[in-house]
Amino acid sequence: MLKKILRLFLILLVLIGIVYLSLPSLVNIYLNRNAERIVSDMITRTGEFAGHEVHFGDISLDYDFTGTFLRLKDVGISPGESISGKDKIRFQLTISEATLTGFLWTDFLFSNTIRLDTAYLENMTLESITPPLDSLDLAQDGQPKSEGKDYDLISVKHIRMNQLSFDNKDSYTDSIRMSMKDLFVFADNFELSKEMLDDPDGLFKIDQIQGYMAEAAIHFNEYRNSITAENLAFDTKDENLSVENVVFKNKLEKYEYIRQFSVETNWMEVHQGKLEVRGMDFQEYFQAGVIEAEHVLVKGLDLEVFRDKRMPDDTESRPKMIREIIDGLPTRILIDTITVEEMKVKYEERPDNDAPRAGSIFIEQINATITRFTNFEEKLAENDELKIKAEGLFMGTGKISLDAAYFITDPDGKFTLRGNIGPMDLTLANQMIEPATQVALKQGKINEVFFNITANDFDGTGEVIAKYENLEIEILDKNFEHNQNVFRRIGAFLANKLVIKSQNPNNRGELIKGPVYQQRDKTKFIFHYWFQLLLSGLKSTITGETEEEMREKAKDN
Repeated sequence: MLKKILRLFLILLVLIGIVYLSLPSLVNIYLNRNAERIVSDMITRTGEFAGHEVHFGDISLDYDFTGTFLRLKDVGISPGESISGKDKIRFQLTISEATLTGFLWTDFLFSNTIRLDTAYLENMTLESITPPLDSLDLAQDGQPKSEGKDYDLISVKHIRMNQLSFDNKDSYTDSIRMSMKDLFVFADNFELSKEMLDDPDGLFKIDQIQGYMAEAAIHFNEYRNSITAENLAFDTKDENLSVENVVFKNKLEKYEYIRQFSVETNWMEVHQGKLEVRGMDFQEYFQAGVIEAEHVLVKGLDLEVFRDKRMPDDTESRPKMIREIIDGLPTRILIDTITVEEMKVKYEERPDNDAPRAGSIFIEQINATITRFTNFEEKLAENDELKIKAEGLFMGTGKISLDAAYFITDPDGKFTLRGNIGPMDLTLANQMIEPATQVALKQGKINEVFFNITANDFDGTGEVIAKYENLEIEILDKNFEHNQNVFRRIGAFLANKLVIKSQNPNNRGELIKGPVYQQRDKTKFIFHYWFQLLLSGLKSTITGETEEEMREKAKDN
């Protein structure tokens, strides 16, 4: 009897062993016979790809007890009939090859989780076609309503992605809004949970990621403008991010662009610029959307701005001051130091008169340092002073030095401007003065200008000390030419003798200090306010106006 029981037990063990050893083969037979349906269902069950159709050129699965190996070739995902139409979110995706290892069915079936050891994707192209965001059918949390069922967790230990390209198109205009070209990524321990998808600030969790992208672009302002970043590289281990070239492009010519608006509008372009971010906390950004970095370097930026004063002034415009800009940032940000090197700024303005051309000024070789750029409340409670130190060459010759400080938590937006301007020929400013005023600087030289100004969101006061000599003007004719008849000569003579002080200090060695008073024009940008503050001190130096007289004049206006 004991022998029979032992024999039966041995036979049972053998059968269990045969079943155990045969199980992978049986599972593989089932999986490969139904591979296309199984994998398609795993993809189209998600909210993003619900209603889409999936096609495979080749698909194979290999199951063992450690996990399932999956290889896909020539994958195509496209919208089905149920999501046709311009008001739906649609995707077009192709992948030359995808290799996935270590997939666990127990996690998928019992935990609604995708867990992988490795994921390798080759030559992936994704195109999303969406209507404008404000027209999407949104749920109460602000996210698009999902028709599918998202996974509770997607976890991959190792990711390698070769040559990913992405386009987002407007379904109404067929115009590209956002694009990426040739993205290469190496990453470890990637996790994306349902909670992260619902979090408007966080993206995903990852231990390490490094990569390269040939180009990324965003198109906006009804597709009139685009920002492009070329040759972007990032590495969480080194905590660095770099962009070889940043370009802000206006797709329309200057006058063609401004004619599309009913009010005065800036035309602007950035022709080139290199960006480097060092000491960046990528984990804070990926998981909480917080930007923290030790140093940001901007190098070689070439900014060009054009404005047509013949257009009606935008009285409804309310550009934000620096304090308001920082306070209104959509994310928490802390950058210890921002450095600007070798920047050039050119401003061109078509005046509201009969001048045959626009006027222009430029500042080149701009080097600047900005410290404590943050909206962290705890950091601002310790010290709310944002410091800006800058220098550059006005019209390529006159050296400008500036020390500015903004007190971010001050309720009135207090800031200070201190600095100086070095020697320069005043006639260089005729490029801007002549078209705007029909007056030219016939001669004159600045030896040195000092300024010390305190201002806020409403007005500013201070002092300008301008040392100059041999200042003389002339009045241009109706064609803005240097054609001097007797009346223009008399007018210029009277202005030079009775209104304008030709030098400072004067012949007796007396140095005139020009008081500053300027009310802020809330329809203009901050740099216009800076210029008007400085200009008020230069005007009072030349004309002899007092601060009280300037205040009275401001009341009348």
